[in-house]
Amino acid sequence: MQRVLIDEIRIDGFRGLKDFKMSLSETTVLTGMNNVGKTSVLKALQLLFGNSSFLAAEDLHIDKNDKSDCIIVDAKVVAIGEDGQRVANFSDVWEIAFGAENIKIADELAYVPLRVKYTFQPLQNAFNRDMQVLNDWESSGIVWQDMKGKKSTIKGDCFQFHYLDAKRDIQDDIKSRTSYLGKMLGDVASNYDPQDVAELEEKISSLNTEAIDKSNVLKNIQESLKGIDSAMGSSGTVYVSPFAKKLRDLNKSLTIHYGTEENCFTMDYHGMGTRSWSSMLSFKAFVKQLNDSKCADEAAFLPIIAIEEPEAHLHPNAQKQLYRQMSEMPGMKIISTHSPYVAACAALSELRGLYKDGEKTVCGSLPIADLESEDQRKIEQAVLVSNGELLFAKAIVLGEGETEAQALPIFCTKHMKSTPVELGLSFVDAKGCGNYYPFVVLANAFRIPWYIFSDGEKETQRDLEKLVKRIYDGNTELEGQENIFIIPGEKDFEGMLLREGYREEIECAIEHLKGKGFIDNFIRQNNHTPKKRKKTSKVCDKCRQPIYEDIQRIYDGENGRLTALDDIMEKNKAQLGPILAHYIVGSDKNLPPLIVALFEKIKKDVYHV
Repeated sequence: MQRVLIDEIRIDGFRGLKDFKMSLSETTVLTGMNNVGKTSVLKALQLLFGNSSFLAAEDLHIDKNDKSDCIIVDAKVVAIGEDGQRVANFSDVWEIAFGAENIKIADELAYVPLRVKYTFQPLQNAFNRDMQVLNDWESSGIVWQDMKGKKSTIKGDCFQFHYLDAKRDIQDDIKSRTSYLGKMLGDVASNYDPQDVAELEEKISSLNTEAIDKSNVLKNIQESLKGIDSAMGSSGTVYVSPFAKKLRDLNKSLTIHYGTEENCFTMDYHGMGTRSWSSMLSFKAFVKQLNDSKCADEAAFLPIIAIEEPEAHLHPNAQKQLYRQMSEMPGMKIISTHSPYVAACAALSELRGLYKDGEKTVCGSLPIADLESEDQRKIEQAVLVSNGELLFAKAIVLGEGETEAQALPIFCTKHMKSTPVELGLSFVDAKGCGNYYPFVVLANAFRIPWYIFSDGEKETQRDLEKLVKRIYDGNTELEGQENIFIIPGEKDFEGMLLREGYREEIECAIEHLKGKGFIDNFIRQNNHTPKKRKKTSKVCDKCRQPIYEDIQRIYDGENGRLTALDDIMEKNKAQLGPILAHYIVGSDKNLPPLIVALFEKIKKDVYHV
């Protein structure tokens, strides 16, 4: 059967979503901070394709200007091939299901624009539901909410919506006939030949009789319960059935065990991770059975599966494995997650970042078509695999080395009076100025504010100029970029701290790390020794090769001591950074002005203070 896809959705007037638009793929992973609308997107899809019994007046969108009186959810359905790319026309099966009159054409590609509108009736305290096929998906000069259509005649069973919330539990599934597992078990008898059902139930009856005959406890219970006959004045008979008497009641006695052959326990003895995962896998069996029951050549059928926080209760490696199991399910999967491990497993084209733009929820996605394969690889490896938590940050601060990534969070806590975790800030070691680009691309795509705190060497500034030109297509200069903070005087981070008067704190930090007297010993051992070789303008008369000269370490006097401190810090950046930051914040001195400027800019941009 030809595959179809909900290519794009639009939502207006529902909870925190107003004029919201988002593209979808066969598997879509929604990321973003809490309260940005991920669950609302899933519930809006349920309004379009599933049960709307949860809907209440409180679900209408409210902002400071007005309150919505209706909810609109649109979906554009398109045809796709085996490679997942759009094809020109729907198959005969889907054309019959939709009706030829409901299929629209744009750019020589067929699509069906569906709309459901819920209008609130205050007197009845209820919603009227109106399902339509729009005349077009877009029309010049008309906002999409005002577009017209006609009443839909499309059969609702083409699309089957399933919602898996974060509270799933295999134990609850077993007990409930309405759960996905309960529905499969309730239908299990119909999968047997009638003769096989009779034979199996006869064996169960014999097993019940034998179990009672060999147990004094069960025998006494059955004999005592026969007293019901006299109390009720009836001629009925009481039967105790240790095992389900009828196959249709299999779910009442079914237990699921997990463990080794020697140590196997029922699910109620296992933790919520195992039980939640088992519930997900039992649903996978359900949707596969449902999909297999449809004749590929005769039935138009698309399962739409909304999964909320699949990572609940699972350790990181299990979360990675679970993503693969979810992506293998037939149909469309829309997954909301707070897990960087789940997000890192998704293809870049599957990621959607939800964020708040003022009071409005907006969706961002990566510009895959504009990225070279190497850029995509770097985003996958350097950002998602190594720093996946950035997807859920309020803002990102990039530094080119370990010192900045370790020291700046400590300075942040001092200046902002809260930890970076509480503030939702992520500080990242980009491992070199030339590695900022993949982080910036992702941040821009998902509208996460980003800042760079950079050393001031000339080569570093040239790399920053290249970055800015690449990001803005060569139309912007480095000078004037208010989110990029460059240490003046061509100094690095350590040189800035020396210049700003933190010599005492630097010496304390070094001796804390290396031991008392280390600085004086370092100066005695290294003063007037070669530090590095420098290429001169001279060449050898014989071989015509450049002549190099040794650059000496000069640690004489007070200026020489400062140079020695700088050299020691350069050699011990990774270990010294956090120690030095703690000594500085523990002093009564102000933080370096450039660092204060960085945090004040973040406060203004991100927290609006």
